[in-house]
Amino acid sequence: MLRILLLVIWIIGSSVNWTVTSKPVFGVRVSMGANSQITSYVCYLFDGRTLNKKKILDKTSFVKIITGEWPSIYNPKRIDYFKENNIDCALVTDSVTLKKIIGCIPMEELWKIRYSTYPFRGRSDEGWSNKYHKPSPGQERYLYKRYGIEHIDGDYFLDTNFWKIMQDVTDPLWVANYKTIH
Repeated sequence: MLRILLLVIWIIGSSVNWTVTSKPVFGVRVSMGANSQITSYVCYLFDGRTLNKKKILDKTSFVKIITGEWPSIYNPKRIDYFKENNIDCALVTDSVTLKKIIGCIPMEELWKIRYSTYPFRGRSDEGWSNKYHKPSPGQERYLYKRYGIEHIDGDYFLDTNFWKIMQDVTDPLWVANYKTIH
């Protein structure tokens, strides 16, 4: 009798169609990528248990998805997540070429987390890292504690940590503090 009852419960339980709404998760990795890009961007769908449907994107495609400019499974309602998270980023129309370009200071600042100077020729900008091509050991510990970044080469600032780092890199107090960590 117990087996029949368990079988009935299993059949009823497995036949129920559990609809799970997936939540978009966005992220950035500050590491030299395959196309000699300093940052790479990623989108996932989070179903409540796991991250699925990983898509690695260049900066332009990422911004078009995250602002809702492009329709996407990661942003089907075409929400401007930058506005929703109080990040000053947008696609703006260039007055000369009339093409949409990215206006996003936080994205332009992200490389400074990792490098002490801009890693390509043609610019002599200074970064915030206390080592030449990666953060100092103290900065790495700080990145782990604050954002969950164990390895700057492979880990993404994901979900709430993505939004947090995007806000932090434009905060002068955060920058001053990060630069003093050895």
